[in-house]
Amino acid sequence: PSDHRRKLNHMQSHTEREIESQPEVWAATIDRFDPTGLMKEWSAMAPRRVLVTGCGSTFYLSLSAAALLRDVVGIPSRATPASEIVLGTNTIPDVEGTVLLAISRSGTTSETLAAVQRFRSMGGAGVVAVTNYPERTLGAEADIVLAAPDGQEESVAQTRSFSSMLLVVEAAVASLAGIDRAPLDAFPGILPGIMDQARGPMTRFGSDPGLGRFHFLGSDPLYGIASEGMLKLKEMSLTDSEAYHTLEYRHGPMSMADSEALVIGLISPDRSRAERAVVSDVSAFGANTIEIGAGMDISIPDEIPGWARPVLYLPPLQLLALERARSKSLNPDHPRNLAAVIELEDLGTSVSG
Repeated sequence: PSDHRRKLNHMQSHTEREIESQPEVWAATIDRFDPTGLMKEWSAMAPRRVLVTGCGSTFYLSLSAAALLRDVVGIPSRATPASEIVLGTNTIPDVEGTVLLAISRSGTTSETLAAVQRFRSMGGAGVVAVTNYPERTLGAEADIVLAAPDGQEESVAQTRSFSSMLLVVEAAVASLAGIDRAPLDAFPGILPGIMDQARGPMTRFGSDPGLGRFHFLGSDPLYGIASEGMLKLKEMSLTDSEAYHTLEYRHGPMSMADSEALVIGLISPDRSRAERAVVSDVSAFGANTIEIGAGMDISIPDEIPGWARPVLYLPPLQLLALERARSKSLNPDHPRNLAAVIELEDLGTSVSG
């Protein structure tokens, strides 16, 4: 084990322990996944489209899930925040034949439960839940539950909960698409090497007081991952950070690229040339850059298929947020103004549909 892993002790934050535990959590999550019920119920629902929803981190997970369902399974899919389903007047214009994929770490998030209620009242085809707490309300109200209980955590900011739920989504996508999900079996063994690569640069950049802006770039399912990286940095370290679709960065935000900026490019295998050109451009303007992808600053093994890769980009971004929090003497376990679960007494609207 690396020197870093040998330093694990009771002085660590919950957040650090939860980030470090992901290889073991992923192994348990993959071992637990059984597609039998999913395939049976999915076939019975016969969905024509999927609406994916969540709040905060799980909305960003929804963005990745919708992209994977669309690109890999081939079913029209889109993501929207649960609050938009509850408060919007025409968020679900054609509910017939639509399945709602609802994602919640706790299984008790008020907006997500209200979104499920409204969707049901409108006659949706069915509800699939992804959660770390399958015994709670969301799991009880769903037709299909994709559970990741090994990802439960004590910290407010999601780390292993998010990655374990994304891992379940990737396994489900592979099953629905008829793809061998065997590549996921290798991830618990691959992840420690990726994290070891990430510690040096993420510690260096995270502790650099000269950096004032952090920009995360990703395309298609990796845009959801870029957004989650942005959120982790905000939550844990109170740092200005933004997320963009990679090529969109040229259309305005690039004006912020200078020596006080770090631009993190999440490079996808099928768009590598175009995406790396953006990172090269910002480097020429003096911005600090780091690329994550096959053969890059932090390398994702080239043999991993595109549908399975998104989850592997997460831990390096989590490490960056952790190191930034440390450098600012902040407690990453308890982000300012935040709580682990948002439960509202009154959403201010009827959700009867």
